[in-house]
Amino acid sequence: MTDSSQALVHSVIRRLAALFVLAIPVALAADTWGASRIRSAPLREARVLTMTPLAGHAVVEDGADDDRSESAVVLVVLDGVRWQEIFNGIDPSMARQRRMTSAEPANPRDLMPNLHRLIESEGLAIGAPGHGGEISATGPQFISLPGYIEIFAGKPDFGCYRNDCAPAPARTVADQVEDASGVDDVALVASWPNIARAASTAPGFALTAGRKLVARQDTLRADAATARLLDQGAHASAFPGEGEYRPDSFTRPIALRVLASARPRFLFVGLGDADEYAHRNDYRGYLGALRSSDEFLGALTETLHSMGSRGRHTTVLVTTDHGRAYNFMDHGPASPESGRVWLVAAGADVRGRGLVAAGRRHTLSDVAPTVRALLGIGEGDAPPIPEIVSAR
Repeated sequence: MTDSSQALVHSVIRRLAALFVLAIPVALAADTWGASRIRSAPLREARVLTMTPLAGHAVVEDGADDDRSESAVVLVVLDGVRWQEIFNGIDPSMARQRRMTSAEPANPRDLMPNLHRLIESEGLAIGAPGHGGEISATGPQFISLPGYIEIFAGKPDFGCYRNDCAPAPARTVADQVEDASGVDDVALVASWPNIARAASTAPGFALTAGRKLVARQDTLRADAATARLLDQGAHASAFPGEGEYRPDSFTRPIALRVLASARPRFLFVGLGDADEYAHRNDYRGYLGALRSSDEFLGALTETLHSMGSRGRHTTVLVTTDHGRAYNFMDHGPASPESGRVWLVAAGADVRGRGLVAAGRRHTLSDVAPTVRALLGIGEGDAPPIPEIVSAR
């Protein structure tokens, strides 16, 4: 069989498999306040994409080349987002305390429909209650910068106990992709500027973190729309954050423009509004940030669908750097429950589907080796998450 014939057969098999998955009833949570477990219901057809897909990028026909060398990863981290809303939906006790109406959709699939569409039809979730081993930050600090260092380095930094510490000079997964593919194949777009401390000690790749921190201006400003967004974000109010924080409303479209124009093999996107609202004890604002993040995931999926073979072989990973304390506002070493996190993986190269039962407990340290395995980069000794991808 020729290479082109094999590619055509593989493409047909994937489409048939996708139709088969969509025909299977999937789990939906109850539509009432306090829904905490999952029951069967048909997958909804409705699409909830309120962010406009990027103009000027034509959709590539399904028959396009299916080259596995196009493999890429988009890693999205939603700062401080609890597993409870991801898998259970709106917390009824918090809603009642804040006099929120019961008309608010409690169902997790109504709160974040695009994320759950990824889980149910294109990928999987690890960390759902009652589904095997949990996933957590290693801790014991359970704050943001140590969590991001663990994600990028593939191991915790037990010497970092603050959000302004200098990370150890270890090679990160971003550095490793840069070494393997070049500086143009890595990009980082984040709302919180301190994420740059975790990404690399000496980044050569395109980076924009917070309102002012920008590396590789030439790459980022080559696209006029990206340049305008960078300028607007630099002069915007930091709310709901503080200092040099850039609101997600600017970070989200910048990330989409970078994906479409630069087409990096590894794109990191850090969205932080949910954590900022939670620290203000603003549950309504926190939920709004989750909805906006979900709209971004929908627009991200649409953008990837327009990118041909690269888009088809891009794996989307979505997780968080830490959870939250029982009091919702806080997290950290005094609240070990805030170490519990969650992970979603979606794409043609992801092994499982739905809420998977992990065979063992995972940590954020497992994210970097999983990215390496998806990209075929062998550097590092730790194995990838087997529910997502086999070691290559």
